[in-house]
Amino acid sequence: MSQENVEIVREIMDLFNRAADAEAATQVLARFDPDVVIDMTRRVFNPDVYEGHAGLRRLGKEVSEVWGAFQLEPERFIDVGDRVVVIERRRGRGRESGVEVEMRSAVIWTIKNGKVVRMETDLAPEQALDAVGLSDG
Repeated sequence: MSQENVEIVREIMDLFNRAADAEAATQVLARFDPDVVIDMTRRVFNPDVYEGHAGLRRLGKEVSEVWGAFQLEPERFIDVGDRVVVIERRRGRGRESGVEVEMRSAVIWTIKNGKVVRMETDLAPEQALDAVGLSDG
């Protein structure tokens, strides 16, 4: 089951990178539980918690308003049962400023019954591994 969770997360990340495509956005929504919680309180700018499909739509709108281009590049998927830790690089170009940014971070995805029920984002890779009881060794 847990390898299946890795594949679910891999597919969603690919869809995120195509979210401007209306069909991809619909497919993303279908992979999240209606009561999903996306904890982005560790973000430096605009920390927030997004709840449910309405929260996911709001997050998508905010991303498209801020970023002219935005890509997630997974470096590593770590299978932890009903959770998947993804160490990733994020690359973006500001919509108005044109400034390009890149950062490395980690996300903890929690999957139940084939759907994402929780995401915790903007963790340092070491923090994410510690949070799930692993170390980066």
